[in-house]
Amino acid sequence: MDENKEFMNDETITENDTTETAAEAAEAVTETTAEAQETVQEAAEEAQETVQEAAEETGEAVSDAADTAEQTVAEAEEAVPAVPEKKKPMLQKPIIIACVIVVAALLGVLIFNLFFNTKIEGTWHYARQVPMMADNATSDEPEMTTVDYYFSFTGDKVSATIGNVTSHGTYALSKNAEGKSMLTMDLVDTLTSYNFLPYGEYQVSFSGNAFTGRKMVLTTDQNGEATIEMESAGFKAPKVEREGEFKPNDAIIGTWVFQQEGFDLKYDFEKDGTATYEEKVSQMNPYTGTMMNTDYTIDGIYEVTDDVITLKFIYTKESSMDIAYSMEGDTLYVNGYPFVREGAATVDQK
Repeated sequence: MDENKEFMNDETITENDTTETAAEAAEAVTETTAEAQETVQEAAEEAQETVQEAAEETGEAVSDAADTAEQTVAEAEEAVPAVPEKKKPMLQKPIIIACVIVVAALLGVLIFNLFFNTKIEGTWHYARQVPMMADNATSDEPEMTTVDYYFSFTGDKVSATIGNVTSHGTYALSKNAEGKSMLTMDLVDTLTSYNFLPYGEYQVSFSGNAFTGRKMVLTTDQNGEATIEMESAGFKAPKVEREGEFKPNDAIIGTWVFQQEGFDLKYDFEKDGTATYEEKVSQMNPYTGTMMNTDYTIDGIYEVTDDVITLKFIYTKESSMDIAYSMEGDTLYVNGYPFVREGAATVDQK
């Protein structure tokens, strides 16, 4: 019994001892837990650093790979030759075709006019010998003079100019039974006062070209063989030279007209000393019994005194025409004929 008590005293754990032991164990556990947590945290940080380093290394690797790929693509693009951008044509095909057709047509017309032109339109020169009475010649000794005519055909109008004198008329082209071109003209020759083509209808033909010179030949077999040959040419009106200084008369400056049945006359006096006379007359030809239409113009210069106007011009040679005049109010009397200013009432209308 006593032995048991001794044993209990020596070896039995008291409550205080148990409490201390539990506290120490809890503290040990706490320390162990803290150490474990610290170890886990260090491990986590190390793992995070490892992951971040891996990510950084991976990112650098990816970036390097991307840079390498971009450089490779750029080098590949540089290696491939550049393809020029296809521009849209400024002109569409239909427009281009139309332009080509127009140019071809113009070239065709040009070539035709240069080499194969058989049209009468234009200016033609004709020279012929005519008898002219010289100042010192007798009536049986006429002087032969070369007269240069310049014919101009436009539309259905024709004119023939000698120096500063131009006769105006009309013409017509037709085909005869044989299909040949025939020409008729209603044009008075101012030298003869007859129709320039006295035998009516003439056959017309053309030859040559713009380089060798064009020629027009008029032929007729009426009243014997008759041939007129003309050459294509330009015309420049001769200039009348003035002697001395021009002194104008303001009273006569302007356009003056005289009109009666069958007569249409006009004078135009300019302040610079130039003048124009126009005459249109329809009257019976006493020799042929037919109506003759005279229509001609004279361009020249003039000089004026108190009672005479002198019109100077070039015809077959230098020529002049004296016009006696007088003034009565607004009427200019020329060789006895009353002329009024153009646009004003005529003498008969007053």
